[in-house]
Amino acid sequence: MLGLCLAIFLPRAYVAVADAGLVWADEIFQTLEQGHRFAFGYGFVPWEFKVGARSWLLPGVLGGLMRILAAAGIGSGAGLVVALKLAFALLAVAAFYPMLRLAEALGGLVALVLLGLLASVFPASVLYGSRVLSEVASAPFLAWGLWLLLPWGMAGGDACSRVAWKRSFAGPTSPLLLAGVFWGLGTLLRLQNGILLPAVVLIVAARRGLRPAAWLAGGMTGMLLLGGLLDWATWGRPFQSFVVYLRFNLMESGANQWGVAGRGFYLSTMLGTNGLAVLVLALGFVVGLRRTWPLVSLVLLYVLVHSAVAHKELRFVVPVLPLFLASAAVGLARLLSRLPFAAARGRSAALALVLGLVSLFALRAPKVTFDDIGQPMPAPGMGGPTSKLVWGAFGERNRLFERAARHADLCGLAAPAMNPYWTGGYTYLHRRVPMVWGGSWTDLAAANYAIVSPGQKLGDPRYRSIARDGPYVLLRRDGACLPPPRGSTVYGRLRPEGVPGA
Repeated sequence: MLGLCLAIFLPRAYVAVADAGLVWADEIFQTLEQGHRFAFGYGFVPWEFKVGARSWLLPGVLGGLMRILAAAGIGSGAGLVVALKLAFALLAVAAFYPMLRLAEALGGLVALVLLGLLASVFPASVLYGSRVLSEVASAPFLAWGLWLLLPWGMAGGDACSRVAWKRSFAGPTSPLLLAGVFWGLGTLLRLQNGILLPAVVLIVAARRGLRPAAWLAGGMTGMLLLGGLLDWATWGRPFQSFVVYLRFNLMESGANQWGVAGRGFYLSTMLGTNGLAVLVLALGFVVGLRRTWPLVSLVLLYVLVHSAVAHKELRFVVPVLPLFLASAAVGLARLLSRLPFAAARGRSAALALVLGLVSLFALRAPKVTFDDIGQPMPAPGMGGPTSKLVWGAFGERNRLFERAARHADLCGLAAPAMNPYWTGGYTYLHRRVPMVWGGSWTDLAAANYAIVSPGQKLGDPRYRSIARDGPYVLLRRDGACLPPPRGSTVYGRLRPEGVPGA
């Protein structure tokens, strides 16, 4: 088990350390940037954190961790980000660990090993596995909640009665309460996970009775009430983030401004991201229904509801990817056990199939593009990434932000015509100085350092190149910085807070 957990962790840890880019702006401005602002008092504020459309739960935890890391001697923004990404890689392992135990309980050793290998190379899971997103943070709580509920109806057929369960709690209701707390916490971290709460309670009620379902619902309700109290303490009104977020997305269809897609989006992006080999997993997903139908029903419900919403992103289904892979592994293990060969030949065929499947995913992972995940991007000259690949996208900018921050004389940074939503913001810069987004003489007077994007030229001859990362160039000029012009530090609904002169 330890070896499989290590295999799951290492690819995500590599991405955490080597990839300074981002796939979507939320992994900076909804999480890290707000944690940075909480910890150090300055950063960019998106509209959600002006009107109270997001809970402070995750940013607050991240901010607390940043303060601890800074006290431990990590002084750069990039260092803080890497440390937190490594923590999220561990969270991904924490999400798969109970699923490994579940796979072993329902499908035996073959299912256990197969799930561990799949989790270590499955492209969609590795892509998001170390990114600081609410989807990644919430996944372990759903997985552990399911594992705790395994004896209470979360396994199909006669598997529930054969699951070895050693109670280490004070009483028979403790696992139900704890599972409810986990499900509630997973929903606080990612409101969309609330789709599954009624379904989980109904499955337990139908298979084990109303009393266990009531204990489970009690744990969920208690956790959600605490989330409402947190909103009261931080936003001044109970359940503020619940109400505003749901109104914006469901009643106002506000998320549609970031793109809409058809109902087949998740099917096409799963195929595009993971390759045709994912169809083999789909076969296992179906074959194992007798034992895994509760998990399968939750995955299908989650995907179907998300498919009915106009704005879609592949990362939205990350919380149920461990459930999908576990169900597929159990089904494939049962399928392999029925191979019509003699024992030795059957084992060889099973081993060849498993290794072939894992190899296909491992070869596919480095080739994933933005088009594969259903997120077309503009050309580099129009502000897009310098490669079609999702790996390392916009990382050049963030590394130069961190490089500029090393200079003690930095008093302002210009990034002419750059969209700050596709940067690491103050999280990577980690210096309390203005950032300006224009290239006029008055803008440049407020910045003694500037980053030039591909195809751009800076008209001010005082700047000279001091560093380069790919096609991006970091420039410096002598002299002090004037206060930035009004509005030059603001981009759309993204505004700096706690920065002098900004």
